[in-house]
Amino acid sequence: MSSNAVLTLASLATASAVRYDGAVSHVIRTALVAECLAGLAGLDPQEQEIIRLATPVHDIGKLAIADSVLLKPGRLDPQERTEMERHSSIGADILAGSTDELLQFAALMARCHHERYDGMGYPQGLAGGELPLAVRVVAIADAFDAMTEDRCYHPGMTEEAACGILEQGSGTHFDANLVAVFVDGFARVRSARQYADQVLRSGAPADVVGRFYGLPRQ
Repeated sequence: MSSNAVLTLASLATASAVRYDGAVSHVIRTALVAECLAGLAGLDPQEQEIIRLATPVHDIGKLAIADSVLLKPGRLDPQERTEMERHSSIGADILAGSTDELLQFAALMARCHHERYDGMGYPQGLAGGELPLAVRVVAIADAFDAMTEDRCYHPGMTEEAACGILEQGSGTHFDANLVAVFVDGFARVRSARQYADQVLRSGAPADVVGRFYGLPRQ
């Protein structure tokens, strides 16, 4: 992977991190938990690194979603839900066109992180083996962090409750083998979340992203 690709992701991750309050916490925790789960699942070190570097831009398409939808405190109506779901395709379009492996994976992940193992997700309705293992890893990390953090439309739940919901969705929403790996290895997942909290204490979102990507602070 090229240094230019990493710099591109760092710039986009910074934009994503300031889109709404708490965005930087979500993208950094999701990235480090996804990297951890990839290791637990036996992916090789290069795959783990690609997942870590690309995951912070999985929600980059939310830059194009109106505040009235993205920050709505209540349940979205069908039209608003359709608008929100556009963020995955928009994000993929933002990242598309590069021949770099890292940016290609980032585009794939942005497009597919809301797909479901049973084919009932969006935007393409992909199922099972149609979804690369790395994307299935990120989907679990993303969902887990979304459930455990406070958002404008729900309070965060406990880690135990979130693990329970992952298990309820095992084989339907999520890859059953990966859910089992996640739950069985949760001590390491919790350590990854604790390390994310250390990174998040770096300061402003740009400083946090800079530390995450190993860039010098300005």
